[in-house]
Amino acid sequence: MRSRFTPSESGLTLIELLVAVALLAIITVMAYRGLESMTSSSHRTLAEGDRWQALGMFFERFSNDVNRPAHRPIRAGEPSTAALPEWWGQAENGDPLAAQLEFTRKSPPGRDEIRLGYRLREDRVELLVWPVLDRAPTSRPEVHILLDGVDSLRFHYLDAAGKWQDVWPVPGTGLEPQPRAVAVEMTLNGGIALRRVFALPS
Repeated sequence: MRSRFTPSESGLTLIELLVAVALLAIITVMAYRGLESMTSSSHRTLAEGDRWQALGMFFERFSNDVNRPAHRPIRAGEPSTAALPEWWGQAENGDPLAAQLEFTRKSPPGRDEIRLGYRLREDRVELLVWPVLDRAPTSRPEVHILLDGVDSLRFHYLDAAGKWQDVWPVPGTGLEPQPRAVAVEMTLNGGIALRRVFALPS
């Protein structure tokens, strides 16, 4: 008795098999690219979250520091050298090792005041902490990195007349011991610009 099935019905042809393999390869590549895209997006989201968390911690730290000012100028270098004011800021950081902003901050009861500084060096915001208030010529601060990925950092100071100044103390005016407020302007890598204003206690 002759079989009812022709040879073409007995299984997949070579062409059908090649088409199936090609479709499977396309689906695999699409799935891999989708997974890779999801993984990269997840990494970017985590990195962005870490970045904003670091920024929040920086601004909280800065706020705590400037809200505890101590009215204490600093003697710097030789005894004949003029004292640094309790608040001091410069517009341009000509010396990359110098602070852009310095001030004296109160410490917990029973401890001496401390001298702090903030500056941008390369793309990092650094905190400077001097071990003693009055400096010898060889005094060097401890340096702590607070932020990275920062393109620019500037400080502005609000005077008693309500005007923002680029330097402190303001040249040619009566010496105010401290500004009314400090503004922090920062540009992050990628062009994101931030500005925060911190009022100082009177």
